[in-house]
Amino acid sequence: MKRTNDTLFREWVMLTNIPRYPRKITVSELKQKLIAEGYDANIRTIQRNLIGLSTTFPLTTTMEGRTNHWYWMKDAPSLMLPGIEPITALVFEMARGYLSPLLPTATLDLLNPYFSTAGTVLDEQKDSSLGSWANKVAVIERGPNLLPPSINEEIQSVIYQALLEEKTIKASYTKLRQQASDYLLHPLAIVSRLHVIYLLATSDNDKDTVKQFALHRFNSAIKTNDSRRQKEDFSLQDFIHVEKKFLFPLKTAAVQLKVLFDPETAAFLEETPLSDHQTLTKQDDGRILLETEVIDSIELRRWLQGFGESAEVLKPVDMRNEFSQTFKKLAALYSNN
Repeated sequence: MKRTNDTLFREWVMLTNIPRYPRKITVSELKQKLIAEGYDANIRTIQRNLIGLSTTFPLTTTMEGRTNHWYWMKDAPSLMLPGIEPITALVFEMARGYLSPLLPTATLDLLNPYFSTAGTVLDEQKDSSLGSWANKVAVIERGPNLLPPSINEEIQSVIYQALLEEKTIKASYTKLRQQASDYLLHPLAIVSRLHVIYLLATSDNDKDTVKQFALHRFNSAIKTNDSRRQKEDFSLQDFIHVEKKFLFPLKTAAVQLKVLFDPETAAFLEETPLSDHQTLTKQDDGRILLETEVIDSIELRRWLQGFGESAEVLKPVDMRNEFSQTFKKLAALYSNN
């Protein structure tokens, strides 16, 4: 059923359908979205509305060929009704503190309007108990904060849009320490891991294998109008948790892990277990024996090595032997100095 041609509501629908830079929308595309919402409006009326709205809101347009493309400015504040509550704004600030060391700048730029809105809400609470919010919230990461790689925001926007629309991507991509190559990719998913964002996709060169493409290694990306090839047997959760594609496993089957921890370290493992079925048993010498079944991976071994003398691996035996050799080499290295 068509709605009344109310200017206020129609313009609100227009505002919510105009994307943020670097994405853009034409007047014709905007008209189709209005029709889908039940509004009648001709091209001239929409153009007139857009010009009027741009005097109040941070909207702008660029000419590409003979067509105007409209978009919200990159740093425009988020348009949200109703306004967010102070407690919600505080959660946004915690999210900003957690995500800033992890995500590339181009990804954070997508969230900055919401962070800015949250900051404004909190700054307006000067006369309330939230006035000193900056001294009440902090996020601390374990280990050094590695700087995330730089991602071209226009390339990222193209990849995300192609993924959502299930379109193919013509791309130039450079593998680590290799020459750039051209690909026609069929996007399946996006995964963020250890400061790096990956596109999971198949390619025309290898239609059956799902591969990982780090977004910061893309040199260019163009979304086509062709639908991506469907891969019915693909499951993102299986790819991550069953096939362990991001774990770099050293064995195909799970192993029995037995590690002796000092009591202080073991206390953390009670609160943040290594697995749902781990057991912690106090030993005669005061240490705590951790027993569980895990996938033996490079990440697991690096995690255990990070405890130093606070952890002694008993099983698997090959892991214990590897650690023994590693620590002997380290002792020799430091004794030479």
